[in-house]
Amino acid sequence: MGLFDAMATSTMGVSAQSYALNNISGNIANASTAGFKGTDTSFADLLDQTGSGVRMTSRASTHVQGSVATSDVATNLAISGNGYFVVRQNTGSTDAPAFTGDTAYTRRGDFAPDANGYLANGAGNYLFAGPSASAPVRVSSADSASLASVSVANDGSLTATYGDGSTKSLGQVTLAQFGSQDGLEATDGGAYLATDRSGPPSFGLNGATLTAGSVEQSNVGISDQFSKMIETQQAYTANTKVLNASDEMLQDAITMYV
Repeated sequence: MGLFDAMATSTMGVSAQSYALNNISGNIANASTAGFKGTDTSFADLLDQTGSGVRMTSRASTHVQGSVATSDVATNLAISGNGYFVVRQNTGSTDAPAFTGDTAYTRRGDFAPDANGYLANGAGNYLFAGPSASAPVRVSSADSASLASVSVANDGSLTATYGDGSTKSLGQVTLAQFGSQDGLEATDGGAYLATDRSGPPSFGLNGATLTAGSVEQSNVGISDQFSKMIETQQAYTANTKVLNASDEMLQDAITMYV
């Protein structure tokens, strides 16, 4: 390998490890975010006539479920099995909500009533019972304060129970299913958009179960991510040393001929 090849390869290595560190830092920052799916970094050798290097790609671990923990919020929902909640952002205002934006899909189920009683998760994504629903699932604002519990039937039907013992149907929630979860496009707040790679969603529980008063946790392990960070930092340092050594050798070579 020539001097310029060494510089090019080490430069690509520094870039690749920086890319990996960015993914790792994002995983660590969201280790306690409900429903978060970590992003892994894959490396592949890249060989051509000018030398060698590495190509990096990101892959969301959407297929790996986080643990389900009980919460003290009755409207929190957790999925056990495959599937995603159907959600949309409020494109209007608090006083005049509108939900005309893109339909997205998420595992983040920390839903709670907003000022109007609509169920929204911590990222501001509103829960829709299904793709044809015209408005989010709603517990009226007057009822929110007296809400005692929510139960989920096997078909996804939600029933709220209030402090006075009365009950109310909140609708039947279905889940979006994808043939290729890895093909989903990640957006803000732990939500995803369908792509050509993921294919269009089908809808149904498909064997999955919903549990109220529970939240799926992040599937990221802090100890694992810190171990990866140490390994990646060491690789980054090794590449910078090669780059610096190559630069010094090049400067020496130039000096010899000046």
